[in-house]
This record gives sequence, C-alpha cells and structure tokens, in this order.
Amino acid sequence: MKPFAGGVIDDARVAFRFLRQYPEVVPIPGLDTVERVDEVVSFYDGPNVCGAEDLGRMDRYRAELGKRFCRRCEYCQPCPNGVMITMAMGYPVVVARMGPAVARQFCGAAMESVPCAPSAGSACRAALRAAHPEMLRSHHAAYLEECELPPASRSLLDPGLPKGQHSGRTFPVA
Repeated sequence: MKPFAGGVIDDARVAFRFLRQYPEVVPIPGLDTVERVDEVVSFYDGPNVCGAEDLGRMDRYRAELGKRFCRRCEYCQPCPNGVMITMAMGYPVVVARMGPAVARQFCGAAMESVPCAPSAGSACRAALRAAHPEMLRSHHAAYLEECELPPASRSLLDPGLPKGQHSGRTFPVA
C-alpha cells in the first residue's frame, strides 16, 4: 500500500495519521527530498491523534477517490498496445484539481492512446495487472465529453490525421 495513493493524497500528515491507527501497517513511502524524509519522521515524534478535522479530510479523500483508482504503481506498464495507462488513469484527478482545460492539455496524448485499450479478457498486462480497462474507457469517455468530441474523433494532437489514427498507430473506431 502506498500511503500517498500514488501521489493522489497530497496531505502527508493526514496519510500518516490514518496509517498510524493500524500498528501492523508499516508504511514505505517514496520520498524525493531530505525535507520530505524529515517531515515524515516528525510525524513519529509524538502520539498519533486523529482529530475531527483529520477524520473529515480522510472522508473527503475516500469520497473523491472511491475504492477503485490508479495508485501509479506502473505494474501495467509498458502497455504492448501503446496505451499511456498511468497518465490516462490520472485524468479524473487532474480534471478535479486543475480543471478540464488544463487536463486536456496535460493528459491529451495519454487520453488519445486509450481507444485501443484491450478488453478485460485480453492477455494485455493492463487487463492482467488490474489497471481496469473499463476504468480507462470511462475516463476516455469523460475526456471526449469534456472536449465535446464525438467518440470517433480526430486526434486533438494532430487534426490532420484521419479518424481512428494517432501517433502513427491505428485503432478501431466504434
């Protein structure tokens, strides 16, 4: 388990207060700076107290994320079909935090790679490694809706490409 949910939980204090409620859990976070290490170590300087504000924040994270979301472990990568799974799975979070316009710009290439995502019965690592192809399709549908594009749209990245083609690859158009 990643205590920051692949970076989606952005409040380290709340994440560790939650985890410290369970003494059998040993968090192993990925930290990128000495300051982050010092911050996490400081959480263990005193007793763990979860107040009403912390519990409310935890509840908001639960409501926002639900039980199924990408933790960015990247076990599904690389996708043999070229789907940029990690970025595409993060699309809803980017929309929620930065707005649709920024999400389209930031995640456009990843979202354009999704239409060729395999079905759950496929041998693709995305299907086998719990990347949830149906979630990818759902995120892609939301992307198209937010872009106000029909499902068989041209690539946003290169409007000169024929329908059903992006990045030099073709995918089936429904």
